[in-house]
Amino acid sequence: MDKRELVNKISYLISKKNHDQAYAIIREFEKKNNFEMICVSAQGFINAYHYRSALKILESIKKEYSKNAEFCARYAIALFNSEKEDKSLQWFEKAKEKSLEDLSEISNDFFSKSIDDWIKKAKFWGPIRVEENSYKEEL
Repeated sequence: MDKRELVNKISYLISKKNHDQAYAIIREFEKKNNFEMICVSAQGFINAYHYRSALKILESIKKEYSKNAEFCARYAIALFNSEKEDKSLQWFEKAKEKSLEDLSEISNDFFSKSIDDWIKKAKFWGPIRVEENSYKEEL
């Protein structure tokens, strides 16, 4: 199965609430320490708008795979869409440092395909999120 097929399959399973089947696919990659395909699998969750689940998957391989540009971008997108915009900025910048400019293979149809656009969004929304979180802590 190629990457696009994998992403589509995971997205489909998640949309049909077949989470167990989606996680079973990921467990097979985990058994083989196939970090690339685990990372790609997280994209299926992102495309299905299950950002926190994608974050958990990506955090499970963060130590071993965080030097990969696509990992950085996927992790940043999942953070951004999990109301952690302030934390996403450093990961978008890491992806850009690794020469990842075009996110066509990573970002779904409704998201920007430019790393620079994501960086602008994170710079704008990050401070707002920090302020909101500090306000919530005061309550």
